[in-house]
Amino acid sequence: MEHKPDWEQAQKRMVAWWEGQVLDRPCLQVIAPRQGYEEEWGRSGSRPPDISLARWWTDVEYVVERTAKRIRATFWGGEAFPLFRPNVGPDAFAAFFGAPLRLLENTTWAEHIVDNWEQVPELRIDQSNRWWRLQIGLLQAAQDAGRGLWITGVPDTHASGDALSALRGPSRLCLDLYDQPVLVKRAMEQVTQAVQHVYDVYFDIVQPDEYGSSCSWLPSWYPGRTSAVQCDFIAFLSPAMMEGFILPALVAEARSLDRAIYHLDGPDAVRHLDLLLTVPEIQAIQWVPGAGALPVTRWIPLLKRIQAGGKSLWIDATLQEVPTLLDALKLEGLMIHTVAESEEEARDLLRMVSQ
Repeated sequence: MEHKPDWEQAQKRMVAWWEGQVLDRPCLQVIAPRQGYEEEWGRSGSRPPDISLARWWTDVEYVVERTAKRIRATFWGGEAFPLFRPNVGPDAFAAFFGAPLRLLENTTWAEHIVDNWEQVPELRIDQSNRWWRLQIGLLQAAQDAGRGLWITGVPDTHASGDALSALRGPSRLCLDLYDQPVLVKRAMEQVTQAVQHVYDVYFDIVQPDEYGSSCSWLPSWYPGRTSAVQCDFIAFLSPAMMEGFILPALVAEARSLDRAIYHLDGPDAVRHLDLLLTVPEIQAIQWVPGAGALPVTRWIPLLKRIQAGGKSLWIDATLQEVPTLLDALKLEGLMIHTVAESEEEARDLLRMVSQ
């Protein structure tokens, strides 16, 4: 891979990470501005004032061009690798079902369109849907342009409860679990069937048998079908509600993959950890403390619970937190992602963990 000369060795370490093992050193993904490309790296992360939001999100040629520049300007250290993120936002799955999608600076939001589950037609992907066609077009363009340059990531799904929450609204969906449980479960089954189709289309494009695959926003490469499974909506639910309404869809989604990593987001989701640890179809967990929460080093007891539960662990940390985490956690099945201010600083960190 042009921007990743040590790609072969990084692949071996990541496969070992999925298996809960460690090879020659701990797994560390460290990115930084590439030496000589610092100015370009700094410019590439935000939308220029002369570029409209519509073009930023929907102009496929422009998205590929600007992302290619960002990838070129990045130093990919350790198990970090060039990853193209062909996403149209976390609510794209709801948009595939017909929800209008509102474009914002760094994300997109779907407008709630379900007023009554009894009046909702079957939830299935409309092949002529604008957002579906955009997602497929962007994914194919990224894959065509990136051979030998990057891994084209599998787009964010946010299926299961997150899709229903985006269609209905989280507060109303919570009430529906009590008032209309049969209808909610029927809708959830339809979303689960749809995500199987979506994954088949995505993987036909990214060709995991040849290139492997990774979630587009959570670098977790594997030589097969892999992605992140998640449901942020569970933060509103009790473990019993989560097990009855959400877990079957998550398990079905994970079963359609060779390896699955669960995105556990925020303190309100921690109550579901013990249940998630019992799911063999989920091999790894990413812990995210949540907005405004304590730094990741303050969650070491929780991280140890994840490791004790037999799951590989993926965490984002500051450069300064890395030594503390390496000292406190089991190195087998541990992946730390961090950002350095310079390529030199990144290389210094890699030398330190290699000793």
